Amino acid sequence: MSNKLLMSVKKVSKTYKTKENEITVLKNVNLEIYEGEINVIMGPSGSGKSTLLSMMGLLDKPSEGEVRLLNKVVTSHSLEDLTDLRAQHLGFVFQDYHLVPNLSAQENVSLPLLLKKDMTKKDRDEISCELLNSVGLSHRYTHFPSSLSGGEKQRVAIARALSNQPRIILADEPTGNVDTETEIKIIEIFQQLKAQGVGMLIVTHNEIFKQYADHLYSLRQGELEKVG
Repeated sequence: MSNKLLMSVKKVSKTYKTKENEITVLKNVNLEIYEGEINVIMGPSGSGKSTLLSMMGLLDKPSEGEVRLLNKVVTSHSLEDLTDLRAQHLGFVFQDYHLVPNLSAQENVSLPLLLKKDMTKKDRDEISCELLNSVGLSHRYTHFPSSLSGGEKQRVAIARALSNQPRIILADEPTGNVDTETEIKIIEIFQQLKAQGVGMLIVTHNEIFKQYADHLYSLRQGELEKVG
């Protein structure tokens, strides 16, 4: 039985216009994310990886082509609708963590749950603590980002990305600022998510992800090529 298609972009291009000229950063890109599969995109800086991630994350719209989420075209949706879809189905892991400095680890993880108006604070606290446990940070509930190591901050960010039980995880250089030990822990977490049916798109320079990718891509000068 084949895995379910969660998200796709078809013939997507992105062009930015300046006063002098047009800059095309994505050219006719096609990509599919299926449940329980890890997709890895590698490529040099400036190749369009972050732009593609923004496109898949419904943070930006393509100049041409279509984006589908759960087999529905969402390219023409309003910003409000896209925000709702992100909150329901997507989880983001950023290279620079994006943690709120004056909130504890547990409070940072529970932030997305504030959008669930019918959820009590007790439930939010329980879920956020369980997620921190799942990434090995049961001893860091009350710690603020300033007292966490880079690896711990990234694991808090992963726990936060999982708080809305996303169908899809989008990760931008998830091991870019961590040591080898934390790198292994993060890969283990991603493998567990894969086993649970989560679809993943990982943008990285880290060669270690090649061996864990179900689908490996190279993005150069805005053109995406499947290489494994």
